Amino acid sequence: MAIINLTQDQYDRLLARLTALEENHNNIAIAVDKFVTLDQVMEVLVILRTDIEDMQETVSSLEDRVTALEEEPLD
Repeated sequence: MAIINLTQDQYDRLLARLTALEENHNNIAIAVDKFVTLDQVMEVLVILRTDIEDMQETVSSLEDRVTALEEEPLD
């Protein structure tokens, strides 16, 4: 086992580099945790598109009903 002799300045610089490395590692871990794949985005888009299509059909149906009511005579 080799013993490394460091001056206080070398030790401080080494400690600063290790601290910076640890911070960068933590930031990368957070970024990976929040990472979203393209497949996940596509799945959400399919769900949203389906919901929008359903809403468009509902609006169209309601418009048809309103038109039918407006065309009825008011006897």
